[in-house]
Amino acid sequence: MSEREKMARITTLSQLVLDGRLAALDRASRARQASLDHLTELNRPLRPTDLSPIVEGEVAMRYQLWADQRRSEINLMLARQTAAWVEARQEAATAFGRNQALRTLIAGKG
Repeated sequence: MSEREKMARITTLSQLVLDGRLAALDRASRARQASLDHLTELNRPLRPTDLSPIVEGEVAMRYQLWADQRRSEINLMLARQTAAWVEARQEAATAFGRNQALRTLIAGKG
């Protein structure tokens, strides 16, 4: 195998690694954004109802208790997802840098 063929294979592998890292970053971003969207949805005000003010107040209070618990669960998940997203972003950046360095090296030899 010639040096040119070796470099072509290495370039292909480098691109595959970069594509994989970018796909992982995309998955981490989507999961994190879904959690952020859930939090936004929980913060929406309740719609007005035709219930009596006392019943409506009780419903609102029970909803807020449920929503607070759900927010707590989502925030824990969001912390894990943010850590995974940061790690995926760093890995993608490293793969990108390596890919670009390899391409620059090959272009210099060409």
